[in-house]
Amino acid sequence: MQAHRPSTFTFFIFIAGSHELEKDVVKKKMKSYGKANTESKIVMKKSIIQSGDENIQLYQDDQNSLQEKLQKLNEKQQGLAMR
Repeated sequence: MQAHRPSTFTFFIFIAGSHELEKDVVKKKMKSYGKANTESKIVMKKSIIQSGDENIQLYQDDQNSLQEKLQKLNEKQQGLAMR
């Protein structure tokens, strides 16, 4: 049986260790990508919600304006009816 030279054994240990380090780096990158993807989705959802809130506010402002105009028209109509 032939004994392996120490340099060959060391080389295989280095390769195995480097493979584990590579796997760890890939795992960290994937975790970072997942985190960035989640953060991006949160930002988009917040933007959509804010846009929706702004649209609701515009709708409420329009509704209030129309109610005020309707009230003024009713007052004018009552004033004309009393003449």
